[in-house]
Amino acid sequence: MIDRYPIKRRQFLKTAGVGAASALLGPNSARANPSPREPHDDKPNVLLIMTDQHRADLMTCAGRDLVPTPHIDRIASRGVRFNNAYCPYPVCVASRMALLTGLYAHSTGAITNRDRLDWRYRTMAHHFAQNGYLTGLIGKMHFVDAHNHGFEYYLSINDWLMYLGPKVQHYANEIANHPLGPNFFKTVNDGGAGLPDVEGLWLHGSPWVGNVEKWNFDSMASRLEPEDHLDMFIAREGARFLNRYRGQPFFLVASFMKPHSPFYPPREWAEKYPVDKMTLPEVGDISKYPQHIQRRIRNIARQGEKRQRAHRAGYLGNLAFVDTCVGYLYDALEKEGLLDNTIVVYTSDHGEMDGDHGLYQKFCLFEPSVRVPLIVSFPKHLPENKVTDALTEYIGLYPTLSELAGLESPEKTTLLDIEAAPERMDARSFAAVLRNPVLEGPSAAFSEYNLRSQICEYMIRTRRYKYIFNHGSTHELYDHEADPGEFVNRIDDPALKKVCDELHERLLAWYNPLKNPYRPAT
Repeated sequence: MIDRYPIKRRQFLKTAGVGAASALLGPNSARANPSPREPHDDKPNVLLIMTDQHRADLMTCAGRDLVPTPHIDRIASRGVRFNNAYCPYPVCVASRMALLTGLYAHSTGAITNRDRLDWRYRTMAHHFAQNGYLTGLIGKMHFVDAHNHGFEYYLSINDWLMYLGPKVQHYANEIANHPLGPNFFKTVNDGGAGLPDVEGLWLHGSPWVGNVEKWNFDSMASRLEPEDHLDMFIAREGARFLNRYRGQPFFLVASFMKPHSPFYPPREWAEKYPVDKMTLPEVGDISKYPQHIQRRIRNIARQGEKRQRAHRAGYLGNLAFVDTCVGYLYDALEKEGLLDNTIVVYTSDHGEMDGDHGLYQKFCLFEPSVRVPLIVSFPKHLPENKVTDALTEYIGLYPTLSELAGLESPEKTTLLDIEAAPERMDARSFAAVLRNPVLEGPSAAFSEYNLRSQICEYMIRTRRYKYIFNHGSTHELYDHEADPGEFVNRIDDPALKKVCDELHERLLAWYNPLKNPYRPAT
């Protein structure tokens, strides 16, 4: 049973500033009974902090202050920040399962948000547990089923829903009122936002259908108090974990929901980004984009500017709030005296278009969707306050963290044999770049999307170019030196035919789209 935390709203707001989040560890929290065991120093701990749908350039430390992120910036000031880190697949389940296994989605078959990762795959959690670590997961991982996949300590979104009790009504209303997802009002079912926590739980449809309010998007303020939001629940429980288990090596994933939908931050954060003050990016000429991209842009435009402004306002407010929650947890790590012996990672599973090209959410291979924030901090062991431009795939965290912790790489990708499972991880360690951020790193990064559809998308990103092979539609080529915003598709430019051909061959060497077994037969 999860304790209720008697943190008053006024106290929360008073302590939500930079460097003060740890004061929220109130008298009835785990800090009231500190563990007698002192922090160990034989193995480094790992704290992997994830958010969901955080666009890589929306951080103050990345040079953009639309949403100040002072707490994430603190982690960056003590570590190495990656300017060019890419997710393997801009969808929650596919990206997260790839991160945990070090295998691309096309290798495991965990592709859509309804796919389950076969429990026989070895994950980071299995690997660290087998090397003497207590493995913990608090928050969202979008497993879709009830398997823990190697995490011995697990508090899921369902634990938070039980903590909420009757207040779940407010969350159901938020799920139903997605600004750019009108269908959610009809279903009140959003596994990506944890309602329900397990796919298929409601065999006859959501019990909330017909029991939710319909809103007009004049305000994106949540009716839940700040302390009742999932993200602060995760921060509190993460702080409790750090206090309780600080005397032994731990591998903890604290996985926040925001800035992902529902786009309803607590009122004080929502009021910083009022709907009627939001401006929308210029869409530009979309005629050279593939037809499936053009259709999506037009479908969003038909929903009207108010809904788009509401989406943007809620997203920005969510990001501001989750930064506060990250700071709460990071302060707790420092308060426990664990900072110098803990590898801290900050990242997200994919990005957010935020109106660029007239698109929102993810579900494409444009930079705002597929590029992610990535920061790794290990004071006294890795450089601090450094930035690298090396191309990086964030699924490399599995071998990288193993290397930094002094662990041998796993010999197999599975716990038990799985027919046709890869023998070795697709992911590669980027520890060398962490130790020397001026290194160039790999010459390319890869990603993919929509593998279970007629139009499957595959990306190779080099330092200058991005080539996207759209199986069933127009391909894409962007010159990032001349066009960093990816406004001009130069796939038919004769001057770049040689470049295009070379990138096509490199993509095929990575993965041949014509061999994709998940694409439906025509």
